[in-house]
Amino acid sequence: MRVLGFLLCLVLADCSSVSDHIAEDVVSPPDSFTALMGLKKAVSEAHLAEPVEVSDPIAANPISSSPWLICLRSGKSEESKRLTYSAFFKKDYVSSHGSALVDRCGEQVYHPLKDT
Repeated sequence: MRVLGFLLCLVLADCSSVSDHIAEDVVSPPDSFTALMGLKKAVSEAHLAEPVEVSDPIAANPISSSPWLICLRSGKSEESKRLTYSAFFKKDYVSSHGSALVDRCGEQVYHPLKDT
């Protein structure tokens, strides 16, 4: 019985150390300057026509290697034909690609990308 209790304590102690490590890896969303610089790169890479619309930063899907994403699209075409892109951020801009369903860009509210 004591052995079982000892093993249970070891398992619980191991779980708490894992959760402590995960909490240390939390990255805050990109600040406005970092987001703007990254979004300008993403717009250039995707060859988006002006005006560009963006979402606020949202948490990326847990399977993503980057914790944050910002959705972007060109506001030039008709709404039903707008292609949406996802710009990924850690502390800085990482990359962008056409949005996938797991990025949830279709659910976001968009606003114009401003240079300020």
